[in-house]
Amino acid sequence: MNQKLEVSIFNKVLDILQAPSYVDREFLYSVYDTCIDIINQFNENDALASLRNINQVELISYCIGEYIYTFGGTDEKLKAHIIELENENGHISSVVADKFLSLSYFSHDEGAFTNKYLPSISSLNLYLNFILNILNNYKKNDPVSTLITDLLNKSVSIARCVLSLLVDGYETEAFALWRTLHECECTLVLLEKYGEPMINSYLKHMQYALAYSGAVKDKNTVDATFEKLKGEMKTHDLKSKDMKKFIEYGWLYAVPGVSQTELKLNFRDGLQKLAGLEHYNKVYVMSSEIIHSTPLLVYSDKQYFYYMTLLNLYESFFRLERVFVSLFASRVNQEQFDSYKKMQSVYYSQLIAIHQRESKTYFNIIKRRDQTSS
Repeated sequence: MNQKLEVSIFNKVLDILQAPSYVDREFLYSVYDTCIDIINQFNENDALASLRNINQVELISYCIGEYIYTFGGTDEKLKAHIIELENENGHISSVVADKFLSLSYFSHDEGAFTNKYLPSISSLNLYLNFILNILNNYKKNDPVSTLITDLLNKSVSIARCVLSLLVDGYETEAFALWRTLHECECTLVLLEKYGEPMINSYLKHMQYALAYSGAVKDKNTVDATFEKLKGEMKTHDLKSKDMKKFIEYGWLYAVPGVSQTELKLNFRDGLQKLAGLEHYNKVYVMSSEIIHSTPLLVYSDKQYFYYMTLLNLYESFFRLERVFVSLFASRVNQEQFDSYKKMQSVYYSQLIAIHQRESKTYFNIIKRRDQTSS
């Protein structure tokens, strides 16, 4: 039987979880108290009960969430009525217990090929987390001055999301998200390589996109932006039907030496090629097929897409890490730089070794599969 926390400990947990000040702690404890009774009653008929312990923090978090949803913005008269009903029928307690039991004890399991504790996941996750903590010290969301910081921050965050999906057993979903990461890294490669002229071109096309999407409300600004946009399109001999793809990829004209006639205003033959990553073309196309809900998504081979995603994620990470070092190593303070170098000396070589080992495993799986099918 699971023991209930004392009121004083319960209140300390509320403080740690930063429960809103308007929470009626006495009432919330009564909800928690009833939840423990419901869960213990359930466990009396559960053969695995002796192997399970209630995650008290998780249960209390559900209590807080339900309280906020039920009472947030509620006037005192209605709040008193809801509390009276709760004392009569325990509706809130029942809902919290249902959610805890369902999502903690009986949460759906996709059957993953990995877990968050294995070095192939945990080492990369640690490295990504370290980078994000450093980037968090820099100014954000001011594209004129923070474009690369923002894009790198978003790229590393997406990489962590891909890892989370793999851990949860959602391999095809992770592979689809890698496609977005790959698009971000191609952009970063060019911005880092060509610097300010490239960044200015990207920012200009960002303004075009805002005007085109209706995000800019001032009519004079919109009209002036479209006049500038049409004038630039004319210099590249583009027609009105080309406007959307010019807005998205026209910034690539700023790449030194790019052929005005041969540049393709798309990802695969434009951005990806100029970034020097066209050898990922087939992988990108496969990921696009999954995004567009083809049979490849529904009837996918989980093991195949696990390794496909993991290996491509690692390769994207190695490129992102180079961009990070190139742009930020000279900007961080000495203490941060020393910490980063120490972390890098321990984990970077391990990540390379993991990538090599997982690649061998992947190719052995493919080889056995080909031999079986032949």
